[in-house]
Amino acid sequence: MLPVVLTAAVPVLAASENGHAGKAGASKTAAPAPLPGSASDTDFFRCDGYAAPKGKVDGISQESFIFGGTRSADIRRGEMWIWGETGVAACDRALADARLIDAFWLRRANLIQAKALHSIAANRPEQALTLTTESGALGAAHDDRYFTQSIGAGNEGVRAYALIATGRKDEAKAAIDRLRTGRPFAQSIQQLATRLQLHLDASFSGQSQEIRNVIPLSPEKAGSLFWMHFLHGNYAEARAIAPVVSFDLPKQRGGWTLHGADQNVLDGIGLRSTFYGAWAYADTVTGHNDHAASLLTEANAEVEEIMAPPQPRSDGRPPKKKNVEEYERRLPYARKAKDELALWKAAINFRPRVTIQPIGETHSAFLKMRLDTLPIAPDILMNVPQENPAEKAEAQTALASIRNRLEAERIAALDFPVKDVIALLPRPETPKVVPRLKPAGDGYFLSASGLTRDREGKSDIWTIRYTHLLAPIAAVEELAMLGAALTAKKEGYDSLLLLSRIGIARTTNVTSYYGGGYQQNSGYESQMRVRFLNASAIPQELQGMEWRLIPAQRVIDELANRYTEGGITIAW
Repeated sequence: MLPVVLTAAVPVLAASENGHAGKAGASKTAAPAPLPGSASDTDFFRCDGYAAPKGKVDGISQESFIFGGTRSADIRRGEMWIWGETGVAACDRALADARLIDAFWLRRANLIQAKALHSIAANRPEQALTLTTESGALGAAHDDRYFTQSIGAGNEGVRAYALIATGRKDEAKAAIDRLRTGRPFAQSIQQLATRLQLHLDASFSGQSQEIRNVIPLSPEKAGSLFWMHFLHGNYAEARAIAPVVSFDLPKQRGGWTLHGADQNVLDGIGLRSTFYGAWAYADTVTGHNDHAASLLTEANAEVEEIMAPPQPRSDGRPPKKKNVEEYERRLPYARKAKDELALWKAAINFRPRVTIQPIGETHSAFLKMRLDTLPIAPDILMNVPQENPAEKAEAQTALASIRNRLEAERIAALDFPVKDVIALLPRPETPKVVPRLKPAGDGYFLSASGLTRDREGKSDIWTIRYTHLLAPIAAVEELAMLGAALTAKKEGYDSLLLLSRIGIARTTNVTSYYGGGYQQNSGYESQMRVRFLNASAIPQELQGMEWRLIPAQRVIDELANRYTEGGITIAW
């Protein structure tokens, strides 16, 4: 009999999605009841996640200001929990409300788009298709390009989602392609297109190809593709994508702290060790033993450095208390990482024995060495001796069980409910919130908005950031790409190779000396760590990575007419 442990030693393949935290609030006074035939404030929120219009404010692009004025603002959609028929009814009441005056046509278009999503949740996708057309007609009537690239792009996404629900796959694919090509350098728009494509085609081959296609613009996807292939037993493919995986994030600018950054650094110690151990295992399976050994040596050296205690200060005094506390926090994570690297090395050394020793010995050693904690059971099962048809059949059954479970988990991770769709839809854009490309400065004195750049020594690797107090994330992403492309050209290069990237929603926490405080939305920031190079002179270490290159001129041609440069010369 095959040991049960060999059929179960594969970790759960879990989905990880960006979430939004919401807070429940209470009011001491009840909201006034709506007039007959009008909508309540809750109806507006229940429909599209934004507050009800009030006076001169549409609730989606503007907020009230002093002396009865209005101004553009970073208004974010609230978290929505109610979908389907209840949402459709709320949208109908909101769309009929007298507060939704003609000047608020942008909000009307957004409410209609939201009603389309509620209709899909209510199993009425054909109605949703009609509604996306109605929403788009409002933008066309006003000949507004900002509508086209924001709510209009979202309508393409909703349309694709509805077409998938009706089974019209070719039309859905066409809508997804239109969404992609409309804003090819906005990572958030491409993320929506990717989720829709995987909702359309959830096959393993379809998912792996889709992820590979988006890696040039979103290199953070490389890690998930590596683990897809590794868990599936595609060790050559895992090894090929491994060099793309990066744990080195863009350098942060001063004055802001990433939420959870300290814990992410600690967790990253183990994530790096797990990845390097798996990469070394894939190297071994594919016959690249020397490279596997060098990977483990390098990974162990990194962990040893993390485990080193802080040294006394230059004047002989003990290390600072802060440095000692940081060391004590990271030490347990480093020890665990070191133990895991030892496990991967043991697994690599154990693998050749599997083919020559009895299965009972393999079972005992596998448990004794704690190799059941590593996701290598399918590979071990493939290599255990199968001396008769019964053992062969049992091994195949066990392998099928593992693979079926992994496949079910992979499919479950691709689930794309309506609440996730609306969270990815682009926010409305208006002329007042779409910024110019301008510098925020490269030194200590940085403005709240604009382009910043940091070069890593004398290398060709730069951190490029664009931040803005009002602009939606898609515009900020494009401006960061445009800034990177212009900088590359100035430095004499024709191509970009993105190494890592993050998008940030910024919030200012305001506190008072007298107690209490509040949070204020403070715009978005796109950061990327990018290497500049020339396509005709690829460095040796990047041979085979040509598919990741993004031509700088292509970015400039796509975006230069969309964003005025505000006097920028990229000479600062």
